[in-house]
Formats: sequence, structure tokens, C-alpha cells
Amino acid sequence: MCGIAGIFAPSGFDPENLIAMTHLVKHRGPDGFGLAYFGLQPDTRAQCFHGEDGHPDFERPRLGFGARRLAILDLSELGNQPMQIEDGQLWITYNGEIYNYIEIRKELEALGHRFRTGTDTEVILRAYDQWGSSCVNRFNGMWSFAIYDRRENQLFCSRDRFGIKPFYYFVGPDFFLFASEIKQILQFPGMPRVINEVVAFQYLEQGVQDHTGETFFSGIRQLQGGHSLYIDLSKPPLSMRIEKYWELPLTEGEDNARSEKTYIERFSELFTQSVNRHLRSDVPVGSCLSGGLDSSSIVAIAAMLNRGSQLSSFSSCFELEALDERDFIREIVSSQKLASHFVFPVAEGFWNDLNCLIWHQDEPVGGTSVYAQWCVMRAAQQARVPVLLDGQGGDEILCGYRKFYVFYLWHLLKRANPRLLPEGFAWILRVRSNNLSWTHAKRYVSRPQGRKRSAVARVSSPDFVDRSRNIPAAQIGPGKSLGQRQKEDLVRYSLPALLHYEDRNSMAHSVESRVPMLDHELAEFAVNCPPALKLRKGWTKWILREALRGILPDSVRLRKTKLGFETPQREWLSRDARGTIHSMLQQSELAAGRILSTANVRNEFQNFFACKPGALTDIEMFRVLNLELWCRVFSVS
Repeated sequence: MCGIAGIFAPSGFDPENLIAMTHLVKHRGPDGFGLAYFGLQPDTRAQCFHGEDGHPDFERPRLGFGARRLAILDLSELGNQPMQIEDGQLWITYNGEIYNYIEIRKELEALGHRFRTGTDTEVILRAYDQWGSSCVNRFNGMWSFAIYDRRENQLFCSRDRFGIKPFYYFVGPDFFLFASEIKQILQFPGMPRVINEVVAFQYLEQGVQDHTGETFFSGIRQLQGGHSLYIDLSKPPLSMRIEKYWELPLTEGEDNARSEKTYIERFSELFTQSVNRHLRSDVPVGSCLSGGLDSSSIVAIAAMLNRGSQLSSFSSCFELEALDERDFIREIVSSQKLASHFVFPVAEGFWNDLNCLIWHQDEPVGGTSVYAQWCVMRAAQQARVPVLLDGQGGDEILCGYRKFYVFYLWHLLKRANPRLLPEGFAWILRVRSNNLSWTHAKRYVSRPQGRKRSAVARVSSPDFVDRSRNIPAAQIGPGKSLGQRQKEDLVRYSLPALLHYEDRNSMAHSVESRVPMLDHELAEFAVNCPPALKLRKGWTKWILREALRGILPDSVRLRKTKLGFETPQREWLSRDARGTIHSMLQQSELAAGRILSTANVRNEFQNFFACKPGALTDIEMFRVLNLELWCRVFSVS
């Protein structure tokens, strides 16, 4: 796991710019760093520096790579980056883990390749050497990388299928920048900091983000998951193309001849294989543990596979009974004999850490639950456990969110399926303890109707309200099928933002977060299982519950409630422990004044504090607050 950076400028660049971009994310790689410079001319050789802020002995390099290293595999200096293979024709800067690197390495060795390191980084380079850009189709893992192919005079960049690892870029008039975090690109001289109004609108109105290639910063984009980027370094002006190499296949219902038992066995096989691969590491591996089904299942399988060494778990807890999951957590800790660590996020800590969290996140976040995860990652850092498994993605591949049952019933109704009545009745019995409110449901309406329902109309400036009428709402309805709805959540409307939060929270504390539920073979299989194997008799994730029978304690396997990293958000906002909100409301002009109206925001917060009927919710008010604080932290226009 690392932080990467790169500059391509046909007319050359100042090496100090690359050095600054690289060191700005020291938190992503505290174990070392490297810089590589390329003149892109036949008579100039590449120059690489590890552990020193070196400059090349030729003027104004045309291409440069930077890397900060968090050592996970092959802890020796041989794993330092940027890395080249022997003849210097291929160079890489890379962030991530290729979990099937052992299998690919054996295949490459059989083809005559000889390795000098034990890293997956070298496996990527030699796989590219053997198969070209199609090598990414063989990888099982998470990655963002850039390869300089000297033979083809080409820059090849790629991001993993689900976008677990970030890759941001900016195309200037005569230069190209890429990086692991947006703040690195902002570090480049003269970089504008202008808010993207389309992204800001969809965030405030619908709570969606990271659902397109755009970011909150106008002009700065992200390479989306499942895509690769190519730049021809020999053709000025900048010649760039982006290609999709993977798309989640939908074959839902095409294999109905398979028995339920066979489905369950295959799911169990893929799930166990994924957890086993995610345990590959030369440093200690622990796990997040919320007490929910996904993280508990991962911990149970990991503990079973990790016999002989005790697994550490990290959990966020609250004294508030409605949010406390310690009974479930303790059940898993006891049954799996874990070394447990508990953190207790509090309002004072949240307000103290908020600006730091926003800086690390680069963009506004969706709610205070991000802080609970922040505290878990900090605890792992303090315990010196640099790798954590996590259950992210389980809700998306297995229909774990409550909304999926609503969408399921809708599709049963459209098809006049006789399962509608028993499934609808079972869901009604279960929903009493898992209420779906309008607050959560309205984001699935294509466009909120009227001023009373529109957050933007109530907090924004008149000019922005007028401009936003031409901004399309994100289409996040039930989809053409349940599988299609799952696919939309996996690649657009749910998972990308959650992966963004997790990457920044973990890397802020120099911790590598791994997500076994997003093994692409497992995810493809789960999404394409018949809906009745995921949603049945009011239960979500039915196939996972069956696969873990006899492995996971029934008190957790059959639990009916769902929380995740929940926090007492309304209470934290209402208390405003450090006076952050009240201080903001005293300002004559907001930093986000291009979007927000000072008077309207002040009025809506007053209504919120007074708990007036019809006031905007804590979810909506947090977005307003976060957008304003983000503009301040990053000096956004």
C-alpha cells in the first residue's frame, strides 16, 4: 500500500513539484519513498532516488513518478518504489495489493520470467511485460498504478474493478498530473480551486457522491473503477484515451437449474477463498468488527484459517443503548478467541478532529459515521496492526440494505410473481424494527417536488437555485431488475463513496484496509444469484446466513437489526460542542457563498436546533455544514 504521484509535461517540469506532491501523503507510506525522472529522449537515461529528494542531472524532466511506501509484502529495500525491471524498459508507481500474485508469479515463472523480489509490484510489471495492458484482467485485488513503457513510449494507468484504491488526475493545457489524493494535485502551482456545482447540487439534494468521474473540484477527475488510461508520450499535444476493461456482468436467473445447496456451497467456497487471499501479508493482519453479519462472517472465517495466531479486532461502541452492539461483538470475540479493541467516539472528539478528517477525506462526506471508522483506524495504528479486513461491499453484493427488500417487492409486483404476498407479509413483520423513513427514501425519488422537500431550495442562494434547475438529478430508483439495482450501487451510488471514506480514514493512520466481500469473483457470483437466495421470508443476505451455519454463532447469524458504524449524529450536531456551527452562523458571508445563502442556512439551523416541525433532518444539515467547512479547509472558491 502506498501513495503515488506523477507528472507528464512535454516541455518539462520542476522536480520540486513532484517532491512536494509525493511527500504531502507521507501518511499513506511512512516506510519509505522514491522518485523517478525520465527525459523521454533517446540520449537521456532514467534516474531514480530512494529515500532522498534527488533531482536528475538533466534539466526539466518530461515525466516523473513519486511513491510513498507502506511496507506489507517483502519488507526489504527490494520492494521500494518506483520500481523497474532489469532492462529499465518498464517502470511503475503502484498503490494496492494483488491478492493472487502468488498464482500469477508461478505462471510467469513457468513462462521464463525470473523474479528478484517477493513483491506483488514486480508481479504487475512482469505481467504487463508478458501480456500488455490486458494483464489487469488476471489480477484479483485492489490497485491504482502507472506504468511507463519505454518501448512503446506510453504511460499506462489503471484502477481496480470497484475503485477500491483511488486515482485522480488533472489535464492541463500542457501537462498531466495524477495522484492518490486530490490534495496532491492541488499542491501543483497555479491549480484552481473552484467548486463543481453539479457535484455539489447532487450531494446536497440527494446525498450522492463519487458516482461519476467528476469530483467536488472543477477540472479534477477520478479514473473510475474498471477503467484504464493511456497517454501517448510521443505525440504533442497531450494524447489521452480511457478504456473500460471490466463491467460487472449480469446473468441473473440464467442458471436456475442449479440447486440451492450448490449455490450455497459455491458461495462458501468463493467467500473462504477470498478471505484466505486477503490474509496474505508479511505484517500483522486484524479486522474491523461491528457486530454485524458481514464483519462477523469475515472474522469467523479469518480466525478459522488463521489457526495458531490470535486475530485482533477493532470495534466502535457507544454507551447509548440504541447504537451499542457490544453484546454481538463480545459473542464473536468469545467464540473466535480474538484480541479485542474497543473505541468510544464522543462528540468532543468529533468536533476536535473534524477539520483534520475533512482534510484527509479531500471532499465532503455523507455523515458523522465516517468518524466512527476514523477512530477504529486510529486504534489499529496505535495497536501496530497495519492491515485490517473489513466488511465493506457485503450489503451491495447480498442485498443487505433495507431498500433492497422494497425494490425486490416492486419487481415481484411488476412480474405478478406469487412470491409477492408471502414476501410482502414477512417484510412488514420485520420492518417494525427497521423502519424506512421518508428521510432515507426520498433520495430515490428522481427529483424532490417543491420547496418544502428540496434541501437546495431551502439553503441555497437564489442564483444557485436557478442554475440548479438545469442540473440533472441522479437516477437511483429500483432499476430494471434487482441485479441491475445492485450493480448501480456497486459501481455508482453507494459503494464508491464508502470506499472513498474507508481509503482516506485508513491511510490517514497508515493502515491498509482490505475488503474480502469485493473479490470480483465472489461479487459477480453473489449479484447473479437468484433474488430468492438473497432475500427470503423477511431476511436479507439469506445465502450468507446459510453458508455460515455452524461457523457463526446464531445470535449474530440470525440477528434482525442492522446498524453498521452508526453515530448519534443528531445529538452531536445539536450539542455543537465546540461552537463550530454557531461560529459559522455568525459570519456575514459563507465560504460556500457561491452555493449557500448565509441567511437561509442560519434560518434552517435555527429551525433544526429548535426541533421545529418540517425542519431539515440531521442528515441534510450535516451536508450543509460539511460543504461549508470543506470550502474553508481547502480555500475553495
